[in-house]
Amino acid sequence: MSESKKRGAVIGCDAENCAYNCHGSSCSAGSIRVDGKSAHTTGETSCSTFKPREAKF
Repeated sequence: MSESKKRGAVIGCDAENCAYNCHGSSCSAGSIRVDGKSAHTTGETSCSTFKPREAKF
């Protein structure tokens, strides 16, 4: 039996302090939710999936 994997679209991410941000440019979350129903620009949206990255000491 073989198993196939589906790959999702690459989603850009500018939130460098998000735990799901990979290499500072893309989101690695399995799914995302973006709020801003009446938004006209990306600045009027927010990612509800955002999870703060734990600080490294």
